[in-house]
Amino acid sequence: METHTCPLCSLPQTPADAAGLTWSSQHEPDGSTTWICPTCTRAQLWRIEAMLAVASPTAPIAPVPLRRAA
Repeated sequence: METHTCPLCSLPQTPADAAGLTWSSQHEPDGSTTWICPTCTRAQLWRIEAMLAVASPTAPIAPVPLRRAA
């Protein structure tokens, strides 16, 4: 399943957008593709360059508390 709205700002992706290279894609572990609009792509560029997930179509899992070193 592919998202057709930006998961960060809910901007819809139009057919003209799909034909261009302005939207960035993120490939999810389940094989789906999440599309991120140009504005959010620029805002999250540091995460993209660090190869971190930018957004997910589903809610993130609850964080696991870090254990302090002994």
